[in-house]
Amino acid sequence: MEIFDIFTKKRKFVNGVFGELVYTTFKDSSKNFYDGKVKFQGKEIGLIIDADKNGPTIEQKDFFKKLDNEYAEIKEKIILPFLRKELEENVKNSGLENFDSEYEFDGISIEKIKNGKTEWSITYDSKPMRHYVSIDFIGMKPKHMTIDG
Repeated sequence: MEIFDIFTKKRKFVNGVFGELVYTTFKDSSKNFYDGKVKFQGKEIGLIIDADKNGPTIEQKDFFKKLDNEYAEIKEKIILPFLRKELEENVKNSGLENFDSEYEFDGISIEKIKNGKTEWSITYDSKPMRHYVSIDFIGMKPKHMTIDG
């Protein structure tokens, strides 16, 4: 009975990069993922990683470490210019001029890496806009922004 599946024990995955993640499975195994809390830029945030029963791949772990190590540069050269462009009509009320104090990390999602391309997203809680702002990327190129409240 499907309804009792919610009471089954979920598989956990522990490693040095992510700590403890919980594995969620579906009938369609292409939708399986791991989620948990991880340290990113010294703060605890949510993380979702698309992966199979063997856990996140080396490429996903390396990509996450790269994001953490190079975040300051990624933020200045990619994230902020993209947000300025996307929010240009509302930049004065967006809090971008005080980004580090006005935007809090909420989470990162990393999809399966295909042909060397990493699709991922980062989500912030924007205090001035009182909404979550998510940016979807392919590699280091932002593709789309979503504001959700």
